[in-house]
Amino acid sequence: MPKRRKQAKAVAAAAILPAWIKPLAAPLIISACIHVAVVVTFVAMDVLPGSGGPIAAHVSDDVTTSIQLAPSPAPLPNPEPEIAQPPAPQPAVAEVAPPAAIETGKAVEIAEETAFESAPAPVPAALPVPVVEKAPVAVQPPTPVNLPKVEAPVAGFAGVQVRKAHRIVYAVDVSGAMAACLDSVLLELRRSIGRLDAEQQFQIVFFRQELSGEQRAVAIDDRGGKASMLGASTENKRRVDQLLRSARPLGRSAPLAGLKRSLELAPDVVFLLTSNIQRSDHGAAHDAAILKSLDDLNPISRVSGRRPVVIKTLQFVEDDPTGLMQSIANAHGDGPGSYVLLKVADIERPER
Repeated sequence: MPKRRKQAKAVAAAAILPAWIKPLAAPLIISACIHVAVVVTFVAMDVLPGSGGPIAAHVSDDVTTSIQLAPSPAPLPNPEPEIAQPPAPQPAVAEVAPPAAIETGKAVEIAEETAFESAPAPVPAALPVPVVEKAPVAVQPPTPVNLPKVEAPVAGFAGVQVRKAHRIVYAVDVSGAMAACLDSVLLELRRSIGRLDAEQQFQIVFFRQELSGEQRAVAIDDRGGKASMLGASTENKRRVDQLLRSARPLGRSAPLAGLKRSLELAPDVVFLLTSNIQRSDHGAAHDAAILKSLDDLNPISRVSGRRPVVIKTLQFVEDDPTGLMQSIANAHGDGPGSYVLLKVADIERPER
């Protein structure tokens, strides 16, 4: 019965509708049903989430594709409402009237009050401090520092020494007059060279007059009249020792030639070693010529008053009767002891 009533109402309503609506009634009803079904489907998907799965698939002859969807995210909790913080109180700023609104008299009073308040408190005057005179402190002199004393190098021959001798030349007479004592002289010469320090330099000049009358003066390693000073090294001392053992006396003496060659080497001291020079004496005039030549070769300095080279003359076996060796020592030596007469026994004593 109720069903029939609803159908009757529908027929009555359809009868009431205008004539132009009747053809469209069926499509509209169908469309409304479809839309209602779609909406219900989407609502059901949101309310009842599930695991993802393929929502579309296209199958062709050779390719299969699928798109995966992630499950719907869970709803986030509602954020707690933020509590508004009250604003920080601002410091009160005193309102200052513009300068034009302040009267002149009041401005002066305010300025005076401000100056009085900002002025520092007066500092009481300091009491006078009594001056106490201090006794003078005795200044101690600085303690002297004892530095090691550096001594100048010394060179010597058979007890005859010369200080400040960096460059030493031994002028050795190898004439026939030295035949009786040459071995002893060369022995002492090796001793003298052996005592030299490594910082010193030395050279040996052998002089004589050949049987042909030629005067010769030759230094060690002398090539074409050019030789240099030798360092007092162990190697040079050994080499010179071998050379001295081979020297042989011959001819006559030629002291001026030996002294001239020795002074060309610019030494500090020259030891002139000779014997029986009277055999080469040619008279007083000849000796004076030798002394004049030495003055030209070793002149006295106008500044220091000394000669640049000290010449020590050492006469062997017998005293020089001509006085030439004594005159050379007096003019070019460094004081008493510049001329020394040595016997063979003096130079053959054990090492001093």
